[in-house]
Amino acid sequence: MFLISRSRFVPRHASRLSPLYAVLHAALQTVAGIVLQPVIILAAVAFLLGGSNYQIAAFAVIALATWALAPLAMVILSSATGQSYPVVLGAGAIRFAAAMIIGIVGWRIDSLSPERIVSSLILAFLIYQAASAIAGQSTSNVILTGVPRNQQLAIFRRRGNVAAIVAVLGAIACWSVFRSDEAFQRSVGLLLMLAAFSLASATWFLLSIRSGDSRSLTPQSRQMLASVRDAFRRSPFRRYAAFKILLALTAAFDPFVIVFGFQELGLGTEYIGWAILAYAGGQLAGHLGWSRWIAGHGPRVPFQVATFLRLLFLTWIVSLPTLASSNLYTDRFDDLGQAMGGFAAGFALLGLAMSVGQPANQRYLMDIAPRAVVQGPILATNLIAGVFAFGPFGVAWLMGRYDLERLLWGGIGIAIIALLASGLLLESRVRIRTSPGSWRSRQRTARTI
Repeated sequence: MFLISRSRFVPRHASRLSPLYAVLHAALQTVAGIVLQPVIILAAVAFLLGGSNYQIAAFAVIALATWALAPLAMVILSSATGQSYPVVLGAGAIRFAAAMIIGIVGWRIDSLSPERIVSSLILAFLIYQAASAIAGQSTSNVILTGVPRNQQLAIFRRRGNVAAIVAVLGAIACWSVFRSDEAFQRSVGLLLMLAAFSLASATWFLLSIRSGDSRSLTPQSRQMLASVRDAFRRSPFRRYAAFKILLALTAAFDPFVIVFGFQELGLGTEYIGWAILAYAGGQLAGHLGWSRWIAGHGPRVPFQVATFLRLLFLTWIVSLPTLASSNLYTDRFDDLGQAMGGFAAGFALLGLAMSVGQPANQRYLMDIAPRAVVQGPILATNLIAGVFAFGPFGVAWLMGRYDLERLLWGGIGIAIIALLASGLLLESRVRIRTSPGSWRSRQRTARTI
């Protein structure tokens, strides 16, 4: 994500409703994001409707690649438009189209074949994610210029808190639909219509924010390439890049975890709802805890804890079928219901681990690079994420040759290596910089390399 500039003047034109619109946009966007969660709900839908391994992986690939490569698209769009709002407006129109496709699929789901449902969802999800990723690069700028300056910090904090809470409420809605007596295909249709309504409403509220004149501070192409090269010349960034590559390889197995539950435990469809509820609960806990820790102590320990949580998550999931068939389990329980519940509860670890992402990444990159050149490491990180976002396709290819359980054990091995690599990350520190003359000039500044 590129740094943004403030408006040249206080937005006198800002509507009194703009702060409310900004919060409602975050809430409704979160509902759509939970319903269209790529590694739990959409992966489960693709598997249960007979989709191929590549179709199961496609949702995760689209979600990761679009957000990682969106800054590159913004370089082109910003040079053409020079302002944020036209980009958001164009992306909003495309998101409306994606919402219509999703809504139509949900409305007519009983008359569509499973193959048609999966292929239509992949197309709609690609359009939705691409437009959302591009709009997301300029959304903060639109809010900054559409909300009075004395309310901006509070609005962004409120958006984050509301989104974390609404994610749990959206997960409860998914849980209630999946545990109902409706047929699975009909339940999917109801959720798709909910996602379409939430997405269209979120887009409308975002476009209703009266934005002022703002420009994105995007570097020129030559400067951008030079800053990327300079980033890889720095030892601290190379360590960070190696860690992120290993973490991306571990995440490549995520779409197939829910598939493992269906194959090995005979997971019931109602446990999809329990899994997304556990995931949202983990993200809420991470939102409440990680930001304060990162602000006070730096991102190194959260990176290590998140990697350990991923390792624990995969180990727990792979071990459950063996545990469920042991005498220790069969002597106490008559069926696999408790094992299925434990499987779904494990996704709380995944949600807690994934909630570290953005705040820790930004803080670490700001620590290892001066603000004037931080765009280089940010863009280099996005390029790495964009390349390795296609990792789930590699896992899908391997599934045609190896057993899924064996592959997940391989993912555990990669997670162990990633955990060891996290020990090479730099510890965030502060130093006292004193200007001659007075003790009042002493100030804490982030250490740079």
